[in-house]
Amino acid sequence: MDERVVLGLLIAAGIVLPGVANYALNAAGAPTVGSIVWAVGYASMVLVVWFGWIRPLDLTGPGGGTEP
Repeated sequence: MDERVVLGLLIAAGIVLPGVANYALNAAGAPTVGSIVWAVGYASMVLVVWFGWIRPLDLTGPGGGTEP
């Protein structure tokens, strides 16, 4: 599967699944637990995206230029 598709599915799942769990827990009468589940799920998705796609990027500028 294309890496861009995997990234898109991961981001969608990291937002949708914790959001649905939050909604279900709020409807069941546990809003605090729902908020915790949403925050942990979203933060986990952010960490996976950071370590899997953003961190390995080489974001350095050009080297060896004629800088004053």
